[in-house]
Amino acid sequence: MKKKRFQSANLLAATFMGTMDSNAMVPVIALYAVYLGATDELFIGIIVAMYSIIHIPANIIFGRLADKIGLRNPFIIGLTWDAVSVFLYSMAADPFQLLLVRMSHGLGGGFVGPSSMGIASRMAPEERKGRMMAKYGMALALSVIVGFAIGGMVIGRFGYQAFFYVLSAMLFVAIVFAVRVKEPEGFQRVKSRFSEDMRDFIALLKRKAVLLSYSSIFSLYFVMGAFTVLVPLYMGSLGMGTTDVVIAFSTFAILSVVIHYPSGILCDKIGAKVPALAGLIAITIAMLMIPYFNTLLTLLPVMAIFGLGHGLVFPSSSTMIVRGTKKEVRGMASGVFYALLVAGVAVGAPIAGFISGVSSYGLGMQSAAIVSIMGAVLLIALRKTEMSC
Repeated sequence: MKKKRFQSANLLAATFMGTMDSNAMVPVIALYAVYLGATDELFIGIIVAMYSIIHIPANIIFGRLADKIGLRNPFIIGLTWDAVSVFLYSMAADPFQLLLVRMSHGLGGGFVGPSSMGIASRMAPEERKGRMMAKYGMALALSVIVGFAIGGMVIGRFGYQAFFYVLSAMLFVAIVFAVRVKEPEGFQRVKSRFSEDMRDFIALLKRKAVLLSYSSIFSLYFVMGAFTVLVPLYMGSLGMGTTDVVIAFSTFAILSVVIHYPSGILCDKIGAKVPALAGLIAITIAMLMIPYFNTLLTLLPVMAIFGLGHGLVFPSSSTMIVRGTKKEVRGMASGVFYALLVAGVAVGAPIAGFISGVSSYGLGMQSAAIVSIMGAVLLIALRKTEMSC
C-alpha cells in the first residue's frame, strides 16, 4: 500500500509540474512574440496556435506509441523534451525562431498527457478508479492556477527570460519525480501494424462510453476557451481591474479543485455519466448567467458554479475512458482525449472571440454554451452505454 501511495504521489507531482509550462504560457506567448519583434497579427496568431496545431496530432500518435513501448519512458521523454523546448524559448532571437520552438514544444507535450493519464488509470483498482482520476485532474487544475500566477509574478519582476528559466527548471524537477514512477504492473506491449492501429482507432470511436467521454471533455474545453478569453474582457469593459479578474478566476479554480475528489467518489459509487451531466449543466448555466451580472460580488457565485461544473466534468469524463476501453488501447484513447481537450480551447476561443467581436461579449459567452448543451443532450441520448459504471 505504501509503495502504491509513493508511486501515486510521484506521478501526481510530476504531472503537476510537467503540465504547468503550457498553462503558464497561455497569456504570455502573444506578448512575447511582440517583444521579439512580431508586428503582423496573423503571424502572431500562427505563433500562438502552432503549439495546438502540432500538439493535437502528437497526442494521438504518441498515445498509441505508449501502448507499444510502455508508459513510463514516453512520460520521461516528454518531460525532458518539454524542459529543453521551454529553455529554448529564452534563446529565441526573432519571431521565426519562436515559431520553431513552439513546434518543438507542442511535439514534446504530446508524450506527456497520454502516458501520464495511462499510468494513472492503472494505479487504482476498478472500484477506486474514479478517485484516482479525480486526483489526476486535481494535479492538472492546480497546474493551471500556479501556472497563471507564475507568469504574472516572474515576468513582472524579472522579465521573459527568467520566466522560461523557472518553467524549464520545474520541468527538470518533474523528471526527478517521473523517474521514480515504475511501469504499471501487468503492462503488456502491443504489437500491431499501422492497418491494425487504424482499425483499433475506428473501433474506439464506435464505443458509446468513449464518445460520451470525448464529447464531454471537448464541450467543457470549448466553453473554457470562450470563458478564459471573454470573461476578462467583459469584466474589463465594466471597469474592473486585474485584481478583480484574478479574484474571479481564483474562485472558479478553487471550487474546481475542491469538487474534483467528491466527483471521483460519485463516479465510483453511481457511475460517471451523472456527474458529467451535472457538470455540463452547471457550466451552461454559468455561461448563460455571466452577462447579466456587472459587479464582482455578483459574479463570484456564478464563477463558483462554473468551477463546480469543471470539477465534475473532468474526473467523470476521464473515468469513462478508463472504464470504457481495453488496456491495449488505453494510450491511444488517452491521446485522443488530450487532443480533444486542446482542440476544444483552440476552437472555442477564436469562435467565441469572433462572435463577441461582431455582437457583444455576452452573446459570445452565451453562444459557447450551445456546445455544452449539445454535450449534455448527447449524454442523455446515449444513456445506455457499455460502461461498467
